[in-house]
Amino acid sequence: MNRDNFDLSVYLVTDSTMIPEGSTFMDQVKKAIDNGATCVQLREKKIETKDFIERARAVKKLTDAAKIPLIINDRLDVALAVGASLHIGQDDMDAKEARKLLGEDKIIGVSVSTPEETKKAIADGADYVGIGLCFSTQTKVTHKIPCGPRGAQRILRAICECESDLKTCLIGGINQSNVSRVRYQSGIPDRKLDGVAVVSCIMAQEDAAKATIELAGGWNDTPAWCQSIRRLDLDQKALVARVREKHPIIHHITNNVVKNFSANVTLAVGGSPIMSESSPEFDELASFDGGLVLNAGEATPENFSMFIDAARAYNKNNKPIVYDPVGCPASAYRANFTRSMLVEGYFTVIKGNQDEIMTAAGMSLGVSGGCDSVSNAETKTVLGIAQKFALSTRSVVVVTGKTDIIADGIFDGQTDLVDCDVSKQRVALIDGGSPMMGSITGTGCSLGSVICSFVAANREDPFKATVAACRFYKDAGSVAAELAQHKGPGTFQYLFLDALYQSSIGSDLVSEF
Repeated sequence: MNRDNFDLSVYLVTDSTMIPEGSTFMDQVKKAIDNGATCVQLREKKIETKDFIERARAVKKLTDAAKIPLIINDRLDVALAVGASLHIGQDDMDAKEARKLLGEDKIIGVSVSTPEETKKAIADGADYVGIGLCFSTQTKVTHKIPCGPRGAQRILRAICECESDLKTCLIGGINQSNVSRVRYQSGIPDRKLDGVAVVSCIMAQEDAAKATIELAGGWNDTPAWCQSIRRLDLDQKALVARVREKHPIIHHITNNVVKNFSANVTLAVGGSPIMSESSPEFDELASFDGGLVLNAGEATPENFSMFIDAARAYNKNNKPIVYDPVGCPASAYRANFTRSMLVEGYFTVIKGNQDEIMTAAGMSLGVSGGCDSVSNAETKTVLGIAQKFALSTRSVVVVTGKTDIIADGIFDGQTDLVDCDVSKQRVALIDGGSPMMGSITGTGCSLGSVICSFVAANREDPFKATVAACRFYKDAGSVAAELAQHKGPGTFQYLFLDALYQSSIGSDLVSEF
C-alpha cells in the first residue's frame, strides 16, 4: 500500500467484543470492506499474540483483495509478522523509532489530541493522525474531554503551519447520525478532514453492510441541510411576508421569565409558538415545518440532557436551530455548558451579546454579568470575532448591541470550507432600535424567536433571513420607542408587539399608530 495514496474516509477500527448474535468477527469485517470501508485497523487488547497474528493474517487477505491498508493497533510485533501498517498511541514508542523497525513502505498513524502532539508526529515521520476524542463513547475508557468536530480545526491549523501533507481522521462517538456534521464542521479554509474512524456503528450492527453504506454516504454526500441552500433574490418585504404565509411552528426551550413574551412576539410576526421541554415528543415536533429556539437561560444540570435531546432531534430532521448562550460569561459553569452544547449540536444561528459570543468563541474578556451584560470592544474587533466564529461553527453568528453584527458561515451550502471563498464572507451591520428595548425583560431572548421564524420561512438563505429578522426587529423597536416617549416600559411593551404585528402584515408602521 502506497504511503502517499491511501484513503481514510471510512476507517473501520475493529472490536471483537461487540459482534451481534448470529454474526462473526470476520463476517462483520468483510461486510464493511465490501461496502465501502477504505481502511481497517485491527485492535485487540485481550488476545494472545499467536491468535492476534492468525486473525491479522485472515483480515489482511480481505484488505489486500480490496487494495486497502490493514493497520495494527499498538502491536509492532504483529505488524512485522504479517507485513501490515501500524497505529500507535501517545503512550507507545514514537513514530520515529517505529519507522526504523517497520521500514519505509508501511503506513504509520499516531493518536493526537493537541497541536503539539501533531507537530511531533509530523517531525517523527507519521503518515496520518487520529484525532480524538470527538464525542463521548463507551467503546474505549478515556479521560479525554470531547472536542467535537471543531476540535479537528486546531490540528488542521498545526498541520498547515508545518506545511505538511499529513492525513487526518477524527474518532470517538461518530456514527451515521452525525458523520455529515463532523465533515461539515471540522474543516478550515485551507484544509479539510480526510476521514472518520468508527467502531460500534459498524462492528455492533446486525446489518454491517447497510451500516457501512450509510456511513460512507453520510461522509461523501452533501449534508441534507445544505442541499436547499441558495442565495435568495428577495427584498425585505418579501422575506417578512413569507413568515406569515408559511406560519412556521417555532418550538421554544427558553428562559421561564420570557416564555409569555416570546410566544406573543412569535405570534405577532406570523409564527406559531409552542413551549415544550418533554424529550419524548421532540422528534415529532422536529418533523413539523418550523424550527427550534434553544435558549440557555435555564442551563441547569438537570436540563442538559434535555437540551441535547432537542438539538439532536432537530439536527436529525434537518430543521433550523437558533441557539442563545444566555449569560454564558457569568460563571464557569455556564461557559462550560455552552461549550458542551457546541460540541453536541449544530446550530443554524448562534445569537448573543458581545460577551456571550466572545465566551462561546473561546475569546472571553473575563467573567462578566448576566444576560444584559455588554462589553465595549470596538465594532471592528467584534466583527472579526464574529466572522471567525461563524467560519468555525459553519453557522450564522449574530452579535447583538446598538449595532447588530451578523456574519455568515454557511455560504452557499458547500460541504467543505476549502470550497468556499472566505474573502467573500457575507457580513451585515444593522443599526436602529432603541435603548427602551432594554427596559423590559425578554426583548433580547425574543429576537431569537423572530430570527427562528424568519429562517424557518426562508430556509434557502439563513444569512439573509437573519439579517431581515434583525432589521425588522430594530425597526419595530424604533417606532414603538418613538410612540412611547414620556411614558414607561409598560406602554413600550404593548406598542412594540403592535409594531411587530403591523410590520408583519405589511402596514406602514408610523401611519398605523
